[in-house]
Amino acid sequence: MKKQKVEEEEKIYSDTHVPELGCKPQWDVDSYDGREYESDPEDRKLFSDDEEYEKYRRERRRAFDSKGFIYEPLSGNYPIKDLEALVYPNVTSRELMTDLANLCVKKLNETEKKTVELVEIVRVIVLGGGTRKAYITFMAPESLNGPLIEYQAKVVTYAKNLKPPVPILCRPSPIPSI
Repeated sequence: MKKQKVEEEEKIYSDTHVPELGCKPQWDVDSYDGREYESDPEDRKLFSDDEEYEKYRRERRRAFDSKGFIYEPLSGNYPIKDLEALVYPNVTSRELMTDLANLCVKKLNETEKKTVELVEIVRVIVLGGGTRKAYITFMAPESLNGPLIEYQAKVVTYAKNLKPPVPILCRPSPIPSI
């Protein structure tokens, strides 16, 4: 399988970074940790059919259990459906997401003395407006010639790239408990 990489000399982030206004996310701290799934009773009003409502609740629960890495209906997050679409001149969504995920992989390898190497982007979910979180699922071996394992990377990006992206976490995808 061909490895995806973005050339290091190709810079897509602004050189004029503005100072951080809020607190920077902590590395390897997941905002979902410690949270419990709660069903919103107001959502029931959106459905005239009990079966459709139960299907919606199952999808929401599954998305919540994925900690943001699976699309959640009615949440404001959205999947990037066309990874080959251009987001900048000569830069596709896949290349941008590979670059962002590689920031997380680099941080993981540095902090945990690992040798994870991104091979292929599987899917991407984006949440937010001016400050966005990208939830990137990708395949990577944990060692040279090792089997491919599904990994997750979460990174914060800022509108107009006026601030550098901030890696939040990088980990093997948890096994669903269903």
